[in-house]
Order: sequence, then structure tokens, then C-alpha cells
Amino acid sequence: MSPVFGAVFLWLMATILWWSGWRGEAMEDVPHWAIGIFLAIWPLALLGNVTITPAFSVNGAWIWTLVMIMILGWRTPAMRRWISVSAGILLGSIFVVLSRLAHYPSGFSQFVAPWGVAIIIGLFAAVLLRHAAEQMLAISTGFYLNEGIDAFVHASLDSIQIIHASEWMQGWWIALLSARIVSVSAKAVVTATRKWALKIGGKRGGQRS
Repeated sequence: MSPVFGAVFLWLMATILWWSGWRGEAMEDVPHWAIGIFLAIWPLALLGNVTITPAFSVNGAWIWTLVMIMILGWRTPAMRRWISVSAGILLGSIFVVLSRLAHYPSGFSQFVAPWGVAIIIGLFAAVLLRHAAEQMLAISTGFYLNEGIDAFVHASLDSIQIIHASEWMQGWWIALLSARIVSVSAKAVVTATRKWALKIGGKRGGQRS
């Protein structure tokens, strides 16, 4: 699947999940209207590029996502914000290592590129952080850090076109959705287990009395 269609498909999936009932689970610290605006404008931002210099341009989706992350970081309490950023630096380091492994000819390289790396990053984010806002901040920090390191290493002056941005956004959506699916599933399992334990305990108490 083309990265453009992959990124749009994942955005559409996230939008459907958001409006179909994930609003209560998705962002504990962010107003629902803010997420709605982000999701509504994101595909429009993906279609445009912002020219920084004649040889360098940045896709609008990158900028729009960065604005959202900055607002998210500003609204997050200081301690949680820096914990999320620290986790994001760790995720970025893992991202760099796994991305380099993808260039080696092995069976593992076929797994990590391109979806596997993003899924692994999402799983790590779900393990390290519980709240959606923290996971989103950490994942974004890791992705931006990896991109910055990659740009520094290659020292490329080529303009960043929509295809490149779509690859980045596709991985970002995969990581974010993976983290949220794992967190929501784990929460559901814990809740169901507690209810089952209370139910069993109530039955045993009734039998003893």
C-alpha cells in the first residue's frame, strides 16, 4: 500500500474509532473538541507543503501535528510532560536502532520495515506510559527525534515532499493506534478480571453464610 493511502486509511480508522466511542478512553486531559479539530484538519494539511527555503519544504501534516503536540505538552502537568519527553527520547533511540537494522539483509529486516518498527514503538509506549496524552507526546517526540537524527546523518538538502511525509505520518498513526489498542485492551481485561473476581468472591461469601 502506498504510504499516502496508508496514512489516510489510518487517519480514517482513528477518526471512526474516535467518533464511535473512543472519546471517553482516548484523551483524558485534552478537550474533545480539540481532538475533533485536529482530526478534521489533518487530511487537508497533508495535501499542502510549507516552503521554508527554495530547496526545503515541510509537509503541512508535520506542522499541524507538531502544533497539536506543543499544545498537548503545554496542557500536560510538568512532571508528566517531562516523563513523557524522556520516554519519547528512549523511543526515538529504539526507533533509530530498529530503523538501522531494517537495512541489514535478514529475516528481521523484513519485519521491522515499515510497519513493524511503528508497532514496536507503540507497544513500548503502552508499556511505559498509561495515559493517552502521555503516549501521544512520547511517540511524537520519538518520531521527530528519529527524523532529526536521520536528516542530520544524511545532511540532505532535498525538499520534503508529501510521499516522505506520508511515510512518517503512516508510522506515527500505526504507533499511536497500537499503543491505544494495547492500553484499552489491557484496561478492559483488568476490569473484566476484577468483576469476575468480585463475582466469584460474592458467591463464595454467600455459600459460607
